[in-house]
Amino acid sequence: MKKLIILLAIAGIQTINAQAQGPVPEKKKGTPAEIAAARKAVEKNFKDAKAHEDYIYLAGVENPEVKAQYDKWIKAHPKSVEIPFAFALALYDAELPAAKPYLEKVIQLDPKNGETYEMLWIDAERWGDFAAGREYLRKATESDPKNANFAFYYASSHEDVDSAKHHNLMLSMPDRFPGTERGAQALYWLAQRSTNPAVKVQVWEQSRRQFDPGKSSWASGSMTSYFSYLLPNDAQKAQQLANEMLQNDSLRENKQWLQNRSVAEKVLAGRILMAKGNHADAIEMLNSAPKIRYSSSQTVLLKEIALANDAMGNAAGSYDSLLKYYAVDPTDEVYGLMKKYAGKLGKNNDAIQADVWKVRKSSAKPATAFSLDNYMTAGKTSLADLKGKVVLVTYWFPGCGPCRGEFPHFEAVVRKYGKDQLAYIGINIAHEQDPYVVPFINQSGYSFTPVRDEPTKRGNLVARGAPTNYLIDKEGNIVFSNFRTDEHNHRTLELMINELLDK
Repeated sequence: MKKLIILLAIAGIQTINAQAQGPVPEKKKGTPAEIAAARKAVEKNFKDAKAHEDYIYLAGVENPEVKAQYDKWIKAHPKSVEIPFAFALALYDAELPAAKPYLEKVIQLDPKNGETYEMLWIDAERWGDFAAGREYLRKATESDPKNANFAFYYASSHEDVDSAKHHNLMLSMPDRFPGTERGAQALYWLAQRSTNPAVKVQVWEQSRRQFDPGKSSWASGSMTSYFSYLLPNDAQKAQQLANEMLQNDSLRENKQWLQNRSVAEKVLAGRILMAKGNHADAIEMLNSAPKIRYSSSQTVLLKEIALANDAMGNAAGSYDSLLKYYAVDPTDEVYGLMKKYAGKLGKNNDAIQADVWKVRKSSAKPATAFSLDNYMTAGKTSLADLKGKVVLVTYWFPGCGPCRGEFPHFEAVVRKYGKDQLAYIGINIAHEQDPYVVPFINQSGYSFTPVRDEPTKRGNLVARGAPTNYLIDKEGNIVFSNFRTDEHNHRTLELMINELLDK
């Protein structure tokens, strides 16, 4: 059987920057003669996985004739596992809802087929049946207790239902499966998803002891996250960690770690200059630090520069730099700093909000109007009908792991608002996955209104992949875009919505 490689992570197991493109099912690609020859090759040896793959590729996985042919073969050879597995795998890889009955047929014939249980788990996620998915993973682990993949995904699946079990299973992965990348991956995600700083540090330190970041990409990722945590809390320790990483033979020329070290060095050097009263030199030093996207370093540098400007008597410079940052990525911490410097400028809270909205309005633009088919009702959902509400728009599709991972975090925020305040719209970009959508909504319990995409009419609501997110104000203007929400920044989304409502 063809070896299955799971590329999409389970719901909630993805990096904040991950995006998935919609699946592209295979169409008919062979001539009638090529298809006929491939079909004969399958009939010559039903156990030949490559023959099945070639036939389905040439004839097209969505071709009704292919389905009819496999149904005929299955009926003629009721004890063959290879026949339903081959077609199930092709449908599954194309993320098509039709895969489920063929996967179930394989399990009927081979109840200990862990690979098929793993596929049924992902398929269950696409249907929004997360409890069934966990049960499939349990059966996969029972079928092959030594399989690190099954163990990792099973441990991960408990994150939202049994936090203690999730923690213990993930933490034990390196010892249960020594020498595997899954062990390092388990520690990476355990620290990444935790909101408890003590737990995060404990797990990062375990990864530091047990894995070589020069050989393990997940261990390297853990140390990068550790650096991002240390920098705002203890820049000297962050510098020491960067030096340690750069002493690793495999990381000596690593661009990211060279940049990390440079940032830490410049933060520390800037503080020394500040202590000596050389504020202008400190600002120049801090401005020369590498600008690393998706890193705590940007906020750290911003705060240090604001402090230096204020020490020079330039509270306006401090305020303005924080203002531009807050307008795009609001946090309570940055707002608190803005208020501190605003007070020195004689600005009250109303004045701060006026300044924030002046920045936002400079880049805001009217959203392209949409009127899209609603999956749950017979009508359409139109932007014009939502005027007077804040609108959260997310492009998604049922097979998108990053989307499924983000939904619980959206829910944690949007459920704080009434339907007269906030409209939550999910635009499905994969029409071939339409059969998944209504069951996904009904079984998952998520509250967004699912609508069907019309790609040619998106206008400036561009979908760069999935998820792609927008927040539209009560007058129909795009104010926030290209943002993601996870367990660490619920408050940012809440601030965005609150300020759009209060505007």
